[in-house]
Amino acid sequence: MEIKKRKLTELLLKNNILKYGDFTLKSGKKSWFYIDLRLISSYPETFEFVIDCYIDIIKSIHDVDALAGVAVAGIPFSAVAGYKLGIPSIIVRPQAKEHGLKKIVEGSIPSASSVVLIDDLITTGSSKIPGILALRDNNFVVNNLIVLIDRSQSNLEELVELNIKLHSFIKINEIFKLCLELDEEYISEHDKKLIEKHL
Repeated sequence: MEIKKRKLTELLLKNNILKYGDFTLKSGKKSWFYIDLRLISSYPETFEFVIDCYIDIIKSIHDVDALAGVAVAGIPFSAVAGYKLGIPSIIVRPQAKEHGLKKIVEGSIPSASSVVLIDDLITTGSSKIPGILALRDNNFVVNNLIVLIDRSQSNLEELVELNIKLHSFIKINEIFKLCLELDEEYISEHDKKLIEKHL
């Protein structure tokens, strides 16, 4: 597992998916790093590796009838992982569409199926809540959430209240520590100093 975590960190840096600098997040907060996981599917080798990371976690969870990709970032991972494992995959939106069938949950699986939610990363977990509630409202069992990267630092009260178990392949502090071990082929000394400043 540690070898795969190092490999993932290398790929994130090599493909400029993990960036260091000065960024404004969706919440409006400032951050000294940014992880653009939507880029992953643009790099087939990296995408295949990441899918294998998700599959490792999915296989560790008992009673998985289907995967649900959180729109939009989680969809490629849930769809391809589901295809590789022979598990149905559905889509859950943060809110219902205003046209067509106006669904919040897209796909067709049996009622009472045990569904594992799939997304790219997690910070507070609040953006996952609508999807979890929608799946449960549609009579599906949702107890597990998988993300590639956990940048929450355990700030997940809302998920705890809903009895959701979080599974992540790697935590953000693990990535930072691995970055400090890599040479300049992957990361500059300037960025290493930025990491050291914030750790």
